[in-house]
Amino acid sequence: MNTHQLALHALHFALMKDQQSNYLWIDSTILPVCKNQRIQRHKSLSAIATRGKSSMGWFFGCKLHLLMNQSGGIVNTVLSNGHTADIKMVEQLVKGMTAKLYADRGYISQELKSRLRVQGVDLITYHRKNMKSIQLLKADEYHLKQRNKIETLFSLLKGTYNLVTTRARSVAGYLAGIYASLCAYQICHQNKPMIRIMEISA
Repeated sequence: MNTHQLALHALHFALMKDQQSNYLWIDSTILPVCKNQRIQRHKSLSAIATRGKSSMGWFFGCKLHLLMNQSGGIVNTVLSNGHTADIKMVEQLVKGMTAKLYADRGYISQELKSRLRVQGVDLITYHRKNMKSIQLLKADEYHLKQRNKIETLFSLLKGTYNLVTTRARSVAGYLAGIYASLCAYQICHQNKPMIRIMEISA
């Protein structure tokens, strides 16, 4: 990385330090680096990009795993290759934090929930249809329903701040572009997708 790229990297992590919260939402989004018909010819990011599958079908690229707080701020991010399961990145994302963590059904794991509880993170998801029903607190059910706000954040990153690119010529340049997008959102975006916190009654 050159000096400019290192500065973006440092700024990104500095901006996230002020965003920690007791209420967090987690999700990931795909970052295709080329069209599927060009996979065999794509060389510049082959060191970090892989085939993966999302609800939209197959893609070649990476995944951005992200934590968002109730103010729409980015608390932490991790980049993985395209085939990495979301659930494998959770502990890295929340390391050193204590919070309620709201996630979709893709993050259901009793083992993960138990490990996170030890460090003070309460992983809250809906249950699957074939699982024993668990009665959620009213506040937790409300907060789970706000998960669409993190999708709004991803849409802003991609649509307004050019998170996805197929023009990167090197891994360092690709990463710098991601950091630039994340920093621009944190600093410049005025109307972030906010969530009203419902306090849990005693």
